[in-house]
Amino acid sequence: MTKMILVLAACGLALSGAAMADAYKLDDKGKCHDDHGKFAKQELCSAPSVHMYKLDAKKKCRDEKGKFAEAKFCHV
Repeated sequence: MTKMILVLAACGLALSGAAMADAYKLDDKGKCHDDHGKFAKQELCSAPSVHMYKLDAKKKCRDEKGKFAEAKFCHV
């Protein structure tokens, strides 16, 4: 009986974690929103291995945290 309750609790946690994973989305302007439409941190929307690079006003390539990056990452 106890094992069955533990298995059901583990399944419930696994499913709730999967639902939370895609609750954050990027809008057309690249801003991160949660499932209620409120702004969220950019790190929650982007995958850890995916980086977003942009050119600043001085045409220098920067990553999503504002650090300098190589020019080959910024697509003009």
